[in-house]
Amino acid sequence: MSRWTWVAAMVASAGLLGGCGGADDTAADAPGAKETAEASTELTLPPDSAGRCMPPSVENLRVQDTAFEGTVTAMTEQEATLEVSRTYAGTPASSVTVSVPGKDMSDLILAVDFQQGQTYLISSLDGQVSVCGLSGPKDALLEGLYQDAYAG
Repeated sequence: MSRWTWVAAMVASAGLLGGCGGADDTAADAPGAKETAEASTELTLPPDSAGRCMPPSVENLRVQDTAFEGTVTAMTEQEATLEVSRTYAGTPASSVTVSVPGKDMSDLILAVDFQQGQTYLISSLDGQVSVCGLSGPKDALLEGLYQDAYAG
């Protein structure tokens, strides 16, 4: 079974959908905040698939091995570099480079459509960015899920 087949099965059984986001709390004051380090991380996107998404949940976020808040500081057609302001899970890094999804991928499974200067909440499992609403632009709803998932 390929990694994407497994991820699609997990997504289907776990129930993921929707785009969510966060508020403007400072990283040091929020529950579950971890100090960022002077390192860099690289993440990829899962391969294209005809999978479907269900609503994101705290339970699905908790199984992700990396989660952070970051702002896009540089972009190419293939990659977005985010400056990490808060680490929720995983090894703290000062920056993370993420593969930029194609338009079809963004539309199909709600992969993040990165924009220069925008702030995002990103989670990943085994080096692949979580899609289907588990990663997205920071807004109050997604930030609430991250805070609940990674509190304490």
